[in-house]
Amino acid sequence: LADRLVVPTEALAEVLRGSNQDIRVLPDRLHPARWGALERHQATGGRPRVGWVGDFSDADVQALMKDVVEALAGEVDWVCLGECPEPMRAYVGELHDPVPFDQYPQKLASLHLDLALAPLGHGLFDACKSNVPLLQFAACGYPVVCSDVQPYQGLPVTRVKNTARDWLNAIRMHVADLDATARCADVLRETVLSRWMLDERYVEQWLKAWLPD
Repeated sequence: LADRLVVPTEALAEVLRGSNQDIRVLPDRLHPARWGALERHQATGGRPRVGWVGDFSDADVQALMKDVVEALAGEVDWVCLGECPEPMRAYVGELHDPVPFDQYPQKLASLHLDLALAPLGHGLFDACKSNVPLLQFAACGYPVVCSDVQPYQGLPVTRVKNTARDWLNAIRMHVADLDATARCADVLRETVLSRWMLDERYVEQWLKAWLPD
């Protein structure tokens, strides 16, 4: 029923191959006015603040993160924005309700995280997702530990296998040296602000993809 499909990832384009003769891949970008000048957080002292956004759609990922959250409950302060799986709530020190779309960048930046987590499963649904969560964390000045999956390649983040041991080792490595971790965040933020924003050149690509040839 469509003359053209516009998708954010090559993986999704491949899944839809055969359903349409004209499929365009436009990787997601962040809007400069919304994400380009967010206030950077200052260290608050106390235990490192480690957090994530939203629920985990993959059951294996949810079980994995429950083990990680429980194991580190005495070492970090856990922060969650959005839906938190019930088994983890006892360990989460701050649980923030979802906010409207136009308030999201400021809300995310206000969490004052020392480290952000972006777990993702290996199923087809997760494989077709984009790297937007990493871009948004980066714009807030947060370093990131994420799953070593295809959607999360190509950015200066710490990628790990989806095992509790690998996640625990990566998180402990970062919180043990917050100065070094902050420097990683600076590199990530600069990469995203310089290469992953919806600038004029990229807007032209969007127009070309959406308008008739």
